[in-house]
Amino acid sequence: MSEQEKIRLDKLNNIKLLGINPYPSKGYKINYNIKLLLKNKKKIIKNKDLILISGRIISIRNMKSSSFIDIKDSSEKKIQLYYNINNLNKKYKFHKYYIYLFKKYLDIGDIIYIKGNLFITKVKEYTVLVKKIILLSKCIYPIPNVKTKNNKIYDKFNNKEKRYRMRYIDLIVNKNIKKIFIIRSLIIKNIRKFLNKYNIIEVDTPILQNIPGGANAKPFITYHNKFKKYLYLRISNELYLKRLIVGGFKGVYEFSRNFRNESIDKTHNPEFTILEFYVAYKNYKWMMNFLQKLLKYICKKTFNKYTININNKIIDFSKKIKKIKLFDYINKKTNLYINEKLSLKELLKISKMLKLNIDINKKEKLIDNIFDTYCKKNIIKPIFITDYPKYMSPLAKCKNNNNKLTERFELYINGKEIANAYSELNDPIEQLYRFKQQNKKIIDKDFIKALKIGMPPTVGIGIGIDRLIALFTNNEYIQEVILFPQMK
Repeated sequence: MSEQEKIRLDKLNNIKLLGINPYPSKGYKINYNIKLLLKNKKKIIKNKDLILISGRIISIRNMKSSSFIDIKDSSEKKIQLYYNINNLNKKYKFHKYYIYLFKKYLDIGDIIYIKGNLFITKVKEYTVLVKKIILLSKCIYPIPNVKTKNNKIYDKFNNKEKRYRMRYIDLIVNKNIKKIFIIRSLIIKNIRKFLNKYNIIEVDTPILQNIPGGANAKPFITYHNKFKKYLYLRISNELYLKRLIVGGFKGVYEFSRNFRNESIDKTHNPEFTILEFYVAYKNYKWMMNFLQKLLKYICKKTFNKYTININNKIIDFSKKIKKIKLFDYINKKTNLYINEKLSLKELLKISKMLKLNIDINKKEKLIDNIFDTYCKKNIIKPIFITDYPKYMSPLAKCKNNNNKLTERFELYINGKEIANAYSELNDPIEQLYRFKQQNKKIIDKDFIKALKIGMPPTVGIGIGIDRLIALFTNNEYIQEVILFPQMK
């Protein structure tokens, strides 16, 4: 325990000795947040309205018979409070004790409730004259006191590991952090509005699954005591959503919390949010147009414009997104000729020539490696990468004119994959064959059974919500847009 914590604990005990409950349980009426208070300040002063506000103390300046305190509330605005011993409500039960409270026992970080009136000081600062104060929560663990002087910020709380581990402090002292998560909430809300408008139904699918399917990833494993068997935290909800299309839904979507027992980096977190939705009787070309409409809609509804600024580069969602075939783009950036027909041996030879990792024995991994190294970083403006080979797309339909390529696209923006979509494979015989080709230890036979019942032509998409929010808030690390990211 730090020295500051010991001092604050002593104050807490002294407050209790005064007969004051530092954590009262009753409800408190609040008639203004600070933002609204400042917006209506002239009218409030004119009408001499009683102010009922609450907030966290961010600075204290004590004098002989008076004190100035700055508080901040959830609106992220601050206001000055002025207390003078002569203005305190004498009828208030603890008024004598609160003289001690104000002068000796309040600290930065304490949450207080105020009754008072708004006025303007001699230096023209809008201030609340305190008539009554109630301590709502005593802050024992001292929070960083970030100060600004001559446009310079001192005592920053900017260590990433501390910020992510103690997000509650991060939200209090770094004023722009809360805004990120408000934007996140608004974007998700706008996505829901858009999908609901098209009568795509929101659903829930299991997080605990018998078979981890729908993606090629290492799962987290848990044990069910009653059933006496191992279960897996979902790596994807795809196969369940397609079961619902088989069952007769025309369109379904889910904001899915997925779990993958793999690495952590600036674009990956073991626990992440993905939006997946599936629409019957449509294909991947329809989804390209629909996705562009969705991005345009959420940008406009969230920011009241169609553009965002990413490191001084303008992304305009009102412009048509360009398309380019996967191998055309790879060949353009490497000056080689690579196509879907190359064997594993040929791809290994090319990877060695490009001085890439060749400790890989899968064609899809080699292509991913080449694309990530030579192509991905060059993509700033939105682009659809299309025509992925069948061996990279085990759940996608083949193209009519080339059964080695699939009706699939991925959306890349600012060097990151944002979405992955394809016309869904609905041939149960072909799907079972592809699962076996993947050398899967466990095949989801129930999903194959569902396909045997018959799934109409369907398109599906997965959109990485964390990456999408990072894009719209101009953050390089997805940990900045996840409230509590996983830490070592």
